Amino acid sequence: MSESRPAAPRARAEQLLGEGHPAKEVARRLGVSVTTVYRWRRSTGPASDLAQARARVGELEREVLLCRQVIATMRQMMPPKDVTR
Repeated sequence: MSESRPAAPRARAEQLLGEGHPAKEVARRLGVSVTTVYRWRRSTGPASDLAQARARVGELEREVLLCRQVIATMRQMMPPKDVTR
């Protein structure tokens, strides 16, 4: 999906939102709809960070699972010392 507006208003919106200005005020200042401001904020704000965090958590969960499988295999091949089969 291509942006029809230049990046400058979007960057300015992000700046104003970051300074704590309400979305309605930002939209009025920039001459865009409030919906556009919310969409911009959603696509670059905490939601993006949340998506990245979820992806990282998934990656770490797969890594933990792999480590557990390696440990289980190692235990089968080499039981701990002082333990007989």
